[in-house]
Amino acid sequence: MYKVQISPLAKEDLMKIKVYLEEEIGVKIASEKIKQLLISIRRFEAFPLMGRPLLNVIDIPTDYMYLVVEKNYVFYRLEQETVKIIRIIDTRQNYIDILFGE
Repeated sequence: MYKVQISPLAKEDLMKIKVYLEEEIGVKIASEKIKQLLISIRRFEAFPLMGRPLLNVIDIPTDYMYLVVEKNYVFYRLEQETVKIIRIIDTRQNYIDILFGE
């Protein structure tokens, strides 16, 4: 079984998503959506390869993988027995600029 580690930037992303959802749909529903997102992330413990290699969709060399959860991309990489969550980015954002600054 793999261990899931959430990076500080991904934690910030989660907080931003939570604040946005609270403003848009209310605290109770926002809390449930964040809970469901975290449940999806925890599935990496048993299924670390459930995402797809990002290299399949961009022309930038990277070992990142991604999974779409609701309206968010969850970007991660495998590091030995750990799934490291790098960023959680809204699908409407330019994830290439956010991840690689290009």
